[in-house]
Amino acid sequence: MTLVVARVVGRRVSIAADTLLTGPGDQPLPFQNGVIKSCLLPGDLCVSFSNSPETAGRAFGDFIQRYPSGAGFADVVAFFERSSQVTGNEYLIAFANPAKLIKVVDGKRVTGFSKTQWIGDQVAYNAFRGWELKQRPKVEQGRAINAVLFADDMPNSPASDLFSAMRHVVADPSVPTAGGFVAVVTNFDNGFRFSAYSDMLFDWPAGKQADYVLELSDAIAFTATDENASFAVAQVSPGFIGINLVAFYFTKARKLFFFYGEGNCIANRCQVFRDVPASAICDTLNAFVRADLKWLLLITSPRDSGPYKPTPNTKTPGVQFAWFTEANTFPPPAQAGGPASPS
Repeated sequence: MTLVVARVVGRRVSIAADTLLTGPGDQPLPFQNGVIKSCLLPGDLCVSFSNSPETAGRAFGDFIQRYPSGAGFADVVAFFERSSQVTGNEYLIAFANPAKLIKVVDGKRVTGFSKTQWIGDQVAYNAFRGWELKQRPKVEQGRAINAVLFADDMPNSPASDLFSAMRHVVADPSVPTAGGFVAVVTNFDNGFRFSAYSDMLFDWPAGKQADYVLELSDAIAFTATDENASFAVAQVSPGFIGINLVAFYFTKARKLFFFYGEGNCIANRCQVFRDVPASAICDTLNAFVRADLKWLLLITSPRDSGPYKPTPNTKTPGVQFAWFTEANTFPPPAQAGGPASPS
């Protein structure tokens, strides 16, 4: 099963997808047996699929061979309509310039005016919408709260919003049709690439009930102790546009999952590296691919921030987060980072 959700906001389009594959009896396979369900293709395209990774991979390979420099809009849509008709796959086709989304189901383009499109499992999407609209209790409700830091979010990019809802979908065991990691892709001025983010867990605010809803103006200092201390999951991307390589890193476990494929096609293989310090991620990946791909990463982990200390001249004190930067390849200071987005 699968859930892929994409959204267009002005000039920006982002796609968030799970990586889960299932085995006999629909049993979820381990994280390293998953697949990246969005593929960057020639012509500033990102095409995501639901159903069969094998037939989708063959379709992507055929597209690359037939259109090595990309294709026109009508040819792209017709190609994936034919593939959908033959394979039963659903596709979301994202165009970078101008930003546009096309959904293909049952061999036909689905006409619609919504800025948000999705493919995959209806139950998983219903859960996604429940979390997005704050109608469903979050997975860590009453125990922890997460804050995600996107290192390279473009202005008006919907990437952070999509991730903040999708992370609950893959983490909730009551939604067995989606799981694994959340792979996020965003368009830039010259095409698509995977985003760089770090998703951190902080302690639940002391004295607050499980139904507490965080307001950004609350005078609260978030700490990270016990199982939340140093826990974060980060996505690592190549520094070049249009490359189908992406890695995920657990800070506390120092475990690195690297997804790749053949011929810059679907990333359907995974190499797991253990006991990798955050500062060694770039060297580890470059040694494996035998090239310097200028990896983009901002690896952050939550820390104990101590008592809240409001700034005297600030009318709205706001929420205080404290994290430690384990590794960063983005230029300082304004080009990288930004406020954490709690969800």
